Amino acid sequence: MKNKELHIISVSGGKDSAALVIYLKQKYPNRKFEYIFFDTGEELEDTYNYLNKLESNLGIKIQYIKPKKSFIEFLHDHNDYLPSPQKRWCTIKMKIETFFEFMQRYKDKQIYNYVGIRADEDREGLVPTKENIITIMPFKEDGINLNDVKRILHDAGVGLPAYYDVIYDEKYNIEYFRSRSGCYFCFFMRQIEWVWLLEKHPDKFQKAMEFEKIGYSWIQGMSLKELSKPHTVKKIKESYKRYEEMKKKRQIKNGTMFGEMEFLSKHDKMIDEVEKDEFCIMCIL
Repeated sequence: MKNKELHIISVSGGKDSAALVIYLKQKYPNRKFEYIFFDTGEELEDTYNYLNKLESNLGIKIQYIKPKKSFIEFLHDHNDYLPSPQKRWCTIKMKIETFFEFMQRYKDKQIYNYVGIRADEDREGLVPTKENIITIMPFKEDGINLNDVKRILHDAGVGLPAYYDVIYDEKYNIEYFRSRSGCYFCFFMRQIEWVWLLEKHPDKFQKAMEFEKIGYSWIQGMSLKELSKPHTVKKIKESYKRYEEMKKKRQIKNGTMFGEMEFLSKHDKMIDEVEKDEFCIMCIL
């Protein structure tokens, strides 16, 4: 029966899937896992460096699976209409469809697909409807939370990906960083994360800006050209500082954080609302 089973771990280049690799190798030392990374070609160099580090430190080999078309080709297919939280065609075309196409070669096997969604996350992830694919969430089953993930990575000498490196702005006394893996132009990035990209990877920011057309922007109601202007960056940092101060003070009024939404942009409010969905909204493959 063993040769009829396939155990897959989708490695996204993020902390959770990296910790999942370590956790399952320790929990099931005699089980053979296949490690796959769905490569859009639009990742930060930090992501590829982290994948190389995982391979080196853990003695594994990660398969890089590319979609049948590049992001630019898919963008042209969609008449230059950028993906958004409402129209996530990039996730569908470049991740999910690629996943199922890849799994077709193993249609005669029972596939166990391990996903790194934690116990402290309220989302379900990709649950395939194919009879031969079973999704397993070990972290949810075993009560593994964010602190556990960080401990697993630290103990294994892997640490966090470099894109989690914090930028400290002394002028505003704030810290900010990229909060997720995936394409460098992810539409789920909040405004402060776009500022992070502008300051940390100006070349990538420029490329993301070049994808925008009139009426089609990564941020709801704002182009990246506008965001990159000094006065806009200043406003975003000031709003972010006030938002973080409110969170620290935990001022509560009528069951919600007093003033919390007041300081958020329309785009960031929308991201917060979408992330309340119980279904997976991230590209975790």
